[in-house]
Amino acid sequence: MENKILEIHSKYLEKIKQANSLALLDEIFLSLFGKNGEITLIPKDFGKLTKDEVVRISPQFNQIKVELEQLIEQRREEVREEKYSKLTSDTIDITKEAQIDLPKGQIHPITQLEHEVVELFSKIGFQQYQAPHIDTDNYNFELLNIPAGHPARDLWDTLYLEEKFDNLDEGKLLLRTHTSNAQVRLMREAGAPVRMMIIDRCFRYENLDARHEHTLEQFELVYVDKTVNMANLQYLSEYFLKAIFGKETRVRLRPKYYPFVEPGAGVDGECLFCKGKGCKICGGTGWLELAGAGMIHPQVLRNGGINPNEYTGIAWGFGPERMAMLKYEISDIRVFKSGDLKALGGIK
Repeated sequence: MENKILEIHSKYLEKIKQANSLALLDEIFLSLFGKNGEITLIPKDFGKLTKDEVVRISPQFNQIKVELEQLIEQRREEVREEKYSKLTSDTIDITKEAQIDLPKGQIHPITQLEHEVVELFSKIGFQQYQAPHIDTDNYNFELLNIPAGHPARDLWDTLYLEEKFDNLDEGKLLLRTHTSNAQVRLMREAGAPVRMMIIDRCFRYENLDARHEHTLEQFELVYVDKTVNMANLQYLSEYFLKAIFGKETRVRLRPKYYPFVEPGAGVDGECLFCKGKGCKICGGTGWLELAGAGMIHPQVLRNGGINPNEYTGIAWGFGPERMAMLKYEISDIRVFKSGDLKALGGIK
């Protein structure tokens, strides 16, 4: 027993001395004092010794145990000091130019297009407005002439929330299906006249394919003033599409139904691919539907606190992702939210 204790002492004195890391010292400590450590197991054999042997060996064992514990802790302090000294002695020239080529990023193509659009309409007096992503059925539908049971609700595959919030009944909260949830809210806040633009995300329960996403971007203008009419709508449509696709782009309005405008209009641009001659992409018509618009319905103006006998308004909007697909010649809308850096990096 005595020889075994001395052998352990001799062996671990050398190990502790040569240890050059805290991790190695932790291993040594566990080898000695862990649950099955060599020092931990020795007292279990004291029952095999005579009384005289226990009296002689116990003090020696306790002395070696304390000594090894202290040496490990002392060596820990030395290792810490060595590491600190090395760190403080190392210097870095922060003025020296980096010798590596760092990858350069670029703005996401949708963000890039949105910045361009916001700048375009800021030049003619439109300000940005934000509306909630989670909104009430009231702002998203009811106040826009789309009451419960109205056939127009079938145009949007709505995602409703079951949680109760602000004392609203279940089913009354939803993820907004369009940026038009801002129309009545901004009219109530800003009054008339007003020129606002909303550009943000919307959500719909869509089957994903090359032209549909469940999370999508949308841009919308709300312009309310005295004597605003369809001529203003034609001008804004041409102003935008010519800036995005080129001055030679032709633009037309054609009748289309939206419940919150009267009259409503589809905004078409001359097909970018066949220049109006007719092709597979435009279905042989020579035109592509690029936006939806119309004169804000008198009842929607009333809901916004504006007198429709004194003011008229325009609502005009489009999907930036669909527009970007044409501008950048992208065939699949899912590319934009794919996270595929190679694909997104190639869009200029």
